[in-house]
Amino acid sequence: MKRPALVFALLLLPALCLSSDDSAFVARQRRLLEVLSREPLSLPAIAGRLAVDSDRAAAIAAFDSMGRDRNLSGPFHGYALMAVYLRFRSLFPDSIHRLVRDVFRFRGLYRGDTENHWVMYYTGMYLAAQTWPNEPGTAWFNGKSSEENFREAEGWLNHWITLTSTTGQGEFDSPTYMPVFLAPMCVLYDFAADSVMKTRARMMCDLVLADFAVEDLQGNYGGGHSRDYPADIINPLIAQTTRVAWLYFGQPGRMIWDDPQFQPRVRASWEIVFPALSGYRVPAMIAQMATDRSVPYVQRKRKRVRNIIRFGEELNPPVYTYTYMTSDFVLGSLQGGILQPFQQHTWDVTFVSKRPYNTIFTVHPSYSKRELGMFFPEELNVMVQGVDLAKGTYSSPDKWNSSSPYEQTFQYKNAIIVLYNIAPGAHYPHIDGFFPGNLDDRTVDSAGWIFCRSGETAVAFYPVRPYAWIREGENWRFRSPHLKTGVVVEVASVRGNGEYEEFMRRMRVRAVDTSGFSLNPGVTYTTLAGDVMKFRYDGPRILNGKVVDIAKTPLYDGPMMTGEPGIITLHYGGHTRTLDFREVRIIER
Repeated sequence: MKRPALVFALLLLPALCLSSDDSAFVARQRRLLEVLSREPLSLPAIAGRLAVDSDRAAAIAAFDSMGRDRNLSGPFHGYALMAVYLRFRSLFPDSIHRLVRDVFRFRGLYRGDTENHWVMYYTGMYLAAQTWPNEPGTAWFNGKSSEENFREAEGWLNHWITLTSTTGQGEFDSPTYMPVFLAPMCVLYDFAADSVMKTRARMMCDLVLADFAVEDLQGNYGGGHSRDYPADIINPLIAQTTRVAWLYFGQPGRMIWDDPQFQPRVRASWEIVFPALSGYRVPAMIAQMATDRSVPYVQRKRKRVRNIIRFGEELNPPVYTYTYMTSDFVLGSLQGGILQPFQQHTWDVTFVSKRPYNTIFTVHPSYSKRELGMFFPEELNVMVQGVDLAKGTYSSPDKWNSSSPYEQTFQYKNAIIVLYNIAPGAHYPHIDGFFPGNLDDRTVDSAGWIFCRSGETAVAFYPVRPYAWIREGENWRFRSPHLKTGVVVEVASVRGNGEYEEFMRRMRVRAVDTSGFSLNPGVTYTTLAGDVMKFRYDGPRILNGKVVDIAKTPLYDGPMMTGEPGIITLHYGGHTRTLDFREVRIIER
């Protein structure tokens, strides 16, 4: 009966270098692999079965079957195939060795068309060319020799690492796709023979996890996001990054995906298996950055828009993110505008809760062939229908994820102004807001505020224009059917009913100046802390009489993470860890 544990230890101990201080991580790792060993067959599930010795013969047979399935040829398949093969190749018979080699010999592997696709594809190609060197182009599906494939993959991976560490990711802060950037880097760290590439991969693992850690609140990915899906937006703990937070940071404190309230949108997406099997260890500093919420803080970051191929003057315009983190809630935002095609999530407040749907936000459900034409090369007139077929909600007036050219934000700490100036005839002439139905309180006050409370978080939400409530299942949709509209939101921590009542009393007398709004949306608002925020659509963001120039946002700026292009420093407990991508080195002090 003890054999599975022994096999698990023999397979993983040499790579993981276990020590007494990471026993909690190892317990979570073991539990994750056990869960995966019982999941429906996929390459990650096969890896889980092989790791815990769960019917190894059947797992090897399943790997053989998947290797022969010519329908499996995308970027997800190539790197995952190499990851499982290299991890467990000592267990495989000669027929499997030949099979995996033939996948890269005969099958046309699809490179894909997004940033995460290319990272996975080139990780797979790098490791394949390294594994089978010195072979001619006739031995590869693409007609390139081993050397050519290796140099192409190496060149692109180095390019991406440099771009990410100097300008930021294009598919930034994605609750869905962050794990498929982390997983290939863990695989590359484990199996790259070149010491420089191994170090770069390790640094990227640090960077991806630290970037997430400073916006993570007990498994909730705070802030504005690219590449976000509607179900994950309204129920943050079902996102793929929750699994990452649980594995590396121990939060949330349970395997939440087994709770019916938090069933993942895509149960079968288990890319986290490759980090779980990896010899990479997250530095203790990064785990502490993710879990220490004893003091509220602001984290600013600069990212980039993915490549704009037409209808734009700049290839990769900057994205500015602003996140205010506390122990009870996180309020975060992007500056607004089209920063990501059709899967953008511009702002929200997300709060700690044991219940689902722990978030409040607004969105303008916008769509246009011009927006898609900015990023995709197909004929304009066919793209809307094509994206609808692929994603299901692009042209829906009720969608919860959307970029909009008519949305702009101004956030300062725990307060945000969101303005909308929708063009006549644009899709659609309204904004929506999401309000969970399980709030402890939702009060529409005569002073114009909507007050909400969940646990120890209080939200004051001021709609500038009239609106209606629409009941949708157990939740509420706020809808303001006006071209020029907006909201002001302030969030606070409260302890008990008395503090919540006091919060509402103080908010009722807050003045929201909307002078001239019907001509050009604009608001002047004084926060509970006495800070005066003034913002008019397409105008400057003014705080206490001074212009806030968001264009000066550094690559990273916060108490736990700072950075300039190529050099990013993590801070915690008087210690620093500097990721110097220019010299490819890690400096600890």
